Amino acid sequence: GADLAKIIYKLGPAMINNNITRLVVEGCCLGVPEATFLFNNLPDVMEELWISCEHDGEDVLDDDIMAECIPSLANCTGMRKLKFNGLNLSTNSCAALGAVFPRMSA
Repeated sequence: GADLAKIIYKLGPAMINNNITRLVVEGCCLGVPEATFLFNNLPDVMEELWISCEHDGEDVLDDDIMAECIPSLANCTGMRKLKFNGLNLSTNSCAALGAVFPRMSA
């Protein structure tokens, strides 16, 4: 967890300053602070985002947390591929995605 947090926090400015268009976060435990920071720092030019998480029971993401993170995807107007696994999406986060998709394709 702690090592991933350090990487995520260093990655934010690098993604924005270097126009990163593709990000794959796989096989990790993504906590609430890291997920919030990551989603809030996605660059506008992001085209592909794949997040696949494993949770060991601590600081687990839930539907409400993901529903709060998802609206920041609206800034990613060039998004072509979006894949989420292990993020506990349900009613609220899916509703947030439904509201964001039209804005992402604008």
